[in-house]
Amino acid sequence: MVLERIDILLSTYNGQKYIKEQLDSIFDQSYKNFRVIVRDDGSSDATLAIVKSYDVEILESNENLGAKMSFATLLEYALHSSNSKYFMFADQDDVWDRDKIEKSVEAMKKLQKDTAKPLPLLVHSDLCVVDEKLNVIHNSFWHYSRIHPQYNQLNRLLMQNTVTGCTMLINRELANLSLPISNRAIMHDWWIAMVASAFGKIAYINESTIAYRQHGGNEIGANSFSLGYVVKKIISNQNLSKHYQQAQAFLERYQANLNFNTLLMLERFYTIKKLSYLQRVSSIVRFKLFKQGLIRNIGLLLKA
Repeated sequence: MVLERIDILLSTYNGQKYIKEQLDSIFDQSYKNFRVIVRDDGSSDATLAIVKSYDVEILESNENLGAKMSFATLLEYALHSSNSKYFMFADQDDVWDRDKIEKSVEAMKKLQKDTAKPLPLLVHSDLCVVDEKLNVIHNSFWHYSRIHPQYNQLNRLLMQNTVTGCTMLINRELANLSLPISNRAIMHDWWIAMVASAFGKIAYINESTIAYRQHGGNEIGANSFSLGYVVKKIISNQNLSKHYQQAQAFLERYQANLNFNTLLMLERFYTIKKLSYLQRVSSIVRFKLFKQGLIRNIGLLLKA
């Protein structure tokens, strides 16, 4: 069987404490046909020196872009520097299960069988939430944070992302269509998931493929969906301005390829703050602009 070439995109920043464990887990994969491309986002520690001791390709840069645009830059470089069919994203502080790539490719192949023509495709998985010493906090990030991956339609993704970038495998068609990633996107994985939902297909592996390390330096981490977390979110000043900006950027980019109902939904979503309370609630219900779970949606409707 021919193993398709995969580009693994790794963005690093002051990650000397954990980067070796991550790279070791990648190079210990059961699936071997890949190259690792690393872009360091301006580290001041020994991260880059550690990375250079491995068989990786370095995308040289002295500019600090932040995670979103660093990964976007990596994807653009990978797309134009090879004929790789698939792309994956790696965070510097996680540890991959040995069969992570293998399981992801199997899921992608299955998804491709159900498509009559090449489509933008995305596969992702659950994560095992661990502490900084890799002790298990919860064996399912989805359960821990009350995430339901089946809610991956565009209207649902506008409100809440269900796709974690470090678990994603995307095909070349999706990479092409997603780029350039807007600077108004909340995160690269969120933007790519929206593109896949609107124009292709998303599939998920209902098991963990990664140890998702939680520590003080996480840019985005896992939050337990506890009573305290719920109360904090309900009483906090919920600000969806970044969601609105992302939706507007998405509409401006892809409006020529969207159907009328999707255009209307996106326009209503990013202008919803201009409406009266009753109009906002009506729009949320009409277009099913819901978050994950009853409690989150009660809070959303109360504070719409």
